[in-house]
Amino acid sequence: MIDPNNSAQKINFAQRLPFYYGWLMVFVTVIAQGVSGVGQTYGISVFNPSLLESLDISLSVLTGTYMVGTLVASLPQFYIGSLMDRFGIRRVMTVVVVLLGGACIFFSTVNSVITLLLGFFTLRLLGQGALSLLSGNIPAMWFREKLGTVTGIVSSGYSITMAVIPPLFLMLINRYGWRTAYTRLGFLVWIILLPLLILVFRNNPREVHQRIDGAGKGDFGPGDENSFGQRSLDLKTARKTPAYWIMMTSTALWALVVTAVFFNLLPIFNDLGISAAVAAATYTTYAAASLITQLALGPLADRGPLQYMLFFCMLTFAGGLVVLTKATTPLLAHTYAILVGISTGLISLVGGTMFARYFGRKHLGKLRGGVLTAQVAGSSLGPFITGVIFDLTGSYQISLWVFVGLIVPVGISSFWAVKPKLKS
Repeated sequence: MIDPNNSAQKINFAQRLPFYYGWLMVFVTVIAQGVSGVGQTYGISVFNPSLLESLDISLSVLTGTYMVGTLVASLPQFYIGSLMDRFGIRRVMTVVVVLLGGACIFFSTVNSVITLLLGFFTLRLLGQGALSLLSGNIPAMWFREKLGTVTGIVSSGYSITMAVIPPLFLMLINRYGWRTAYTRLGFLVWIILLPLLILVFRNNPREVHQRIDGAGKGDFGPGDENSFGQRSLDLKTARKTPAYWIMMTSTALWALVVTAVFFNLLPIFNDLGISAAVAAATYTTYAAASLITQLALGPLADRGPLQYMLFFCMLTFAGGLVVLTKATTPLLAHTYAILVGISTGLISLVGGTMFARYFGRKHLGKLRGGVLTAQVAGSSLGPFITGVIFDLTGSYQISLWVFVGLIVPVGISSFWAVKPKLKS
């Protein structure tokens, strides 16, 4: 009889594999990031027309409810990160997956603004928030020398899911109706992730008696002196470094602006005389630029100067918005998409590697949880800010230039986002 807790059996299973066990964790990470689509903007937005018709509410009520639900959902992310540090990713993610499947089933029953608000809150809390946070921390627990490369692979997988999830959800809606579609998505969350978490997933290399990166010597793991040359920092110490605040500000501002732009992209292009077909095609260009950037520059994030990558991220982001204000031709429209796609690839690489490289792994959950709180909060405010400016001025251009004015100084501050030098 096989004992699932027998260490020898675990060792033999891992050793029988022709590759490092950490690569299985990369696979789990990509799958988990894809499943988080049930709570991501690009997934939920497919259901917007159905929600408007079924609940008989206005667009302002829908977007306002979404903003409030997302903003409140951002607050517990720090606590979820602390639970990860205490109990490990596997236990916390299992609970999150169980709750996320239930949240999808609950969302299929919403019949009022109050239940819609609760539905948005749970989906954003567990999908965009907790599941993204936990799965995003997996690579740093298994890789150090190849962390940038792995982050590029994971991020490119996320870009692919952004292209696959919306048409998949739309197919389910057209075939079964939106309520049955979300019910089935809830069961799919359980069916896809729970077996992986129970049978395959492990928190770190030690649990399968391997070493980080599959290295031949040196048993580095969470809680040890980190592999980038300094001890792990707790949240209090990390908060004293410029890098922590610069990365938090950059991530929150990026999320605010990109959500605002994507939420209003079709009317922005319409005002510039660009057809809806061309506008929709820019999403494909954007995803391709992001994917290529992540794969091409992933190795640079392993050991390269992250502050310069962050600066170039904000530079291309600001440049993309400037082009968008002038995008009166399809060529300029796709140029905007390429620049913003490059920025997206860079922010994912820097965000996926900076905290492990700069601060270690022991308190990674709290460190990234605090940043994710700011990121989710930013994404909730972006569309609302753009909407208010449009209502007051009748123009999307003003908000775009306001965003450029915010991005430029934050981008310049990137030069101070250097690795802390601490006394041993």
